[in-house]
Amino acid sequence: MHYFFTNGENLKDKDIIALSSRDLNHAYRVLRLKAGEEVVVADGLGKARQGTITFASSQEILVALGKEQFGAESPLKITLYQSLVKGDKMDLIIRQAVELGVYRIVPLITGRSIPYYGKGQDEKRLLRWNSIIRSAAAQCRRAYLPSIEPVCNLQTALPRIGSCKALVPWEEEKVLSFRDILKQPGLEDSAVSLFIGPEGGFEKAEIEALVKAGAELMHLGPRILRSETAAAAVLTIVQAAWGDLSWKGDCY
Repeated sequence: MHYFFTNGENLKDKDIIALSSRDLNHAYRVLRLKAGEEVVVADGLGKARQGTITFASSQEILVALGKEQFGAESPLKITLYQSLVKGDKMDLIIRQAVELGVYRIVPLITGRSIPYYGKGQDEKRLLRWNSIIRSAAAQCRRAYLPSIEPVCNLQTALPRIGSCKALVPWEEEKVLSFRDILKQPGLEDSAVSLFIGPEGGFEKAEIEALVKAGAELMHLGPRILRSETAAAAVLTIVQAAWGDLSWKGDCY
């Protein structure tokens, strides 16, 4: 069943909705959807409803909305603070993070991250990253579209740790392991922040600043992981420990 997002419209009190302009051409000319076919429409805010196409043309596709659908959202509010890595790798990290249930993504400038090219480049990347988020969310049947924020530096991000659980995988950490994380009790506020370093890792001063701000260091075993592998690994560990990877229930 094909899956679409509205442009942030609340689906709660609607009976008929038009597919967004960005989905119209793909739905009509590529998928060749016709009246009578069933689809799912999500609002990107956490709600999804099954529907039936009542009218289809190159100008408009209308969907009669029916029952609410399971939205595949994690109980955790995971913010991924990801140091910038080379373009294709950053795209992969974002796609995998969405599939693994991330709530928010914050691209970071750190000492060893790739060069930052300025506001114009940032805007182009945000457009591409948001497109990747939308595609990945539809593929894994999420009703919520994770947000991605403009690129910021680590010092700007540190005060946002606050009292939430914050984890930093670091190759020189010798005490806390992923197994220890799995044994820790559930989270009171369901908020988790994950800080992933760039190729080459965080600098020692950055690690010290993270710890001072309240983050916990952890290691991922004896092997040095690429940044894109570390992000997926830590998200998986956190979802297994406190999230929904052990969930049992209905899905599509």
